[in-house]
Amino acid sequence: MKNFYYELFFKVEEQYKDLFFDFVFDLGIEAIEERDSGAYIRSSENLEELSFGLELLAQRLSNSNVLLEKTLVKKENQDWIEKYKESVEPILIDEIYIHTTWQEPKKKYLNIQIDPALAFGSGHHESTHSCIKLLQKFAKKGIKALDLGCGSGILSIILAKLGCKVDACDTDELAINSTLSNAKLNQVTFQNIWQGSLEKAKNKYEFIVANIIADVILVLERDIKKHLKENAILILSGILDKYEARVKNKFQDLELVESLKFNEWISLVYQKKEK
Repeated sequence: MKNFYYELFFKVEEQYKDLFFDFVFDLGIEAIEERDSGAYIRSSENLEELSFGLELLAQRLSNSNVLLEKTLVKKENQDWIEKYKESVEPILIDEIYIHTTWQEPKKKYLNIQIDPALAFGSGHHESTHSCIKLLQKFAKKGIKALDLGCGSGILSIILAKLGCKVDACDTDELAINSTLSNAKLNQVTFQNIWQGSLEKAKNKYEFIVANIIADVILVLERDIKKHLKENAILILSGILDKYEARVKNKFQDLELVESLKFNEWISLVYQKKEK
């Protein structure tokens, strides 16, 4: 083990995070730690080229007013993997207890094992936290459900644990692999899972959850509605409060059942009423 390692921290607005993460992974980085409202990358190799690449990406997106904050430091080596493990806290959301494989389950709760990894979703982010609360309230045993933009698979797994017949999809191959891995870890299976979006969906659903950013929700609005059965429940999450009015306007033909706000993040529950 070398005596020193390099640590690069960067921070961008939430709506650009996935873009910057994809850029980092495409350059061969295998792991990112999300913390302090940003991301840490650690390597025994100098990360100056990666740091410069992030600057270039921000410059190319200058028309979008991307604000990039970053620092690169050289640190004395230590077992930072174990240190990171110690920093990851389990989370209890009503009757669901989310923990890692190196933490003990909690009796009398529905236990979900998720190891923090590259794909989004461990229950700690506000939008995922709200979705988990809402799934427990609105998902019913035996219904056909779709997790649109499954990320780590945490919502798909919870739906399956609640007795739903689950389909899942994501445009990111990494997310699909992560979802399948986490499903195996939690001993659940899905009806269907695919890389892509609603264009590959063959069914209508009694329940759809979409924990994705507002811009994508707005683009997919028609396809989402097309795949809802009569009286189906739709949960939209990952919506910053500044986009709330736009999303509500697009979905005003559905009945708004509940709205949940966690810090600046909004989650909306709709029902498609019979005409």
